[in-house]
Amino acid sequence: MGKIKQFTIAFEDGKDVFEAGECVKGHVVVELAEDVKMRGLWLLFHGQSEVEWREHGSDDSSVTYKSVETYFKHEVTLFGTAREQSSQGDAAVLPMGRHVFPFQYQLPAEELPCSFEGEHGYVRYIITATIDRPWKLYRTMKTSFTVLEKEDENSREDFIRTHPPDLCRATTTPGCLCCESGPVELQVQPDRTIYRPGDVIVIRGTVTNNSNVDVTSVEARLVQIATFHGDHETTAVFSRIKTKTKEAKKVVQQVQICGCKRGESLTFSVDKGAALRVPPIPPSALRFCRIIDLEYRLDVVPYLEGAYSYDLKTQIPVKIGPYRRHPHNSAHPPCAAPPAAPGPPVYTIGPAVITQPTSVVPSAPDLDLREYNLVMDGL
Repeated sequence: MGKIKQFTIAFEDGKDVFEAGECVKGHVVVELAEDVKMRGLWLLFHGQSEVEWREHGSDDSSVTYKSVETYFKHEVTLFGTAREQSSQGDAAVLPMGRHVFPFQYQLPAEELPCSFEGEHGYVRYIITATIDRPWKLYRTMKTSFTVLEKEDENSREDFIRTHPPDLCRATTTPGCLCCESGPVELQVQPDRTIYRPGDVIVIRGTVTNNSNVDVTSVEARLVQIATFHGDHETTAVFSRIKTKTKEAKKVVQQVQICGCKRGESLTFSVDKGAALRVPPIPPSALRFCRIIDLEYRLDVVPYLEGAYSYDLKTQIPVKIGPYRRHPHNSAHPPCAAPPAAPGPPVYTIGPAVITQPTSVVPSAPDLDLREYNLVMDGL
């Protein structure tokens, strides 16, 4: 088991969802089987976005496009000496037992993009605790938290003034040369153009089937379109930065609407499945992130019986706004009054060491990026 029996990061009251300007509170727990020498115990708060993908070059070489944005990066020392001074001083001894190190960190008040996980990039907010022992490898522990975009006056006004988009139409005639068939016509109109996570997209419209095949079902999809901006530095005599974009589409929610037989018509209604709930997804545009753009689109696609070649779908742009209210539905005061002059983000740490019974402070789970991705994807 080793000398370190427990090394975890826990959020206060299990709260790990925040908005810009809020205070991130919690504690680091270190439980030791015996006395341990440490140069330092450090806690790093880090918010950044990163984009990266690879492409084949002209000579079969691999070309990497990459961009990084840092929103904040700040480290505090919970025990021992600061990282930059750790090689100069003697190691301190942390006694055997359970030690709880409280912390709180105030997020910047503005320009924090919403958390996001995509195919070629992400926006992440991570807390990393590090133990530095003489002649030992670093011992680290990570956990993540989610940042939501604040709803401002402009987004509220846009939502209030939203209206249905224009009616969208599409027509196809299935069949082959030896079989005459009438057309299948699709008309679609969602009830609004702007939605928030948790809202229901009510899909209005009709399918008029004058063909000789059945429409087995109609599928409505909310599609997320992410555009990633990456840079590549060429290795020519005069090096230059080449910027390129890459797009990735993902279905974040879908529903099945019933179909209609040949020669019949179908009018969409909620009881027939023509309603799609918006999952917890980042808002359109991904404000304050300059290397990732987000758009959303409502696709409605009828499926025809048999292996017919057809191109029948409607694609309607929709906008996703920020959450209507904070998910915890409560106000959280800042850690401290802002400084008079610009400086590093405000932070406060508690007493260096507090020893408590094991049952008093719960442990935090290790970071599971797969589970984190699923939560951010809303799937």
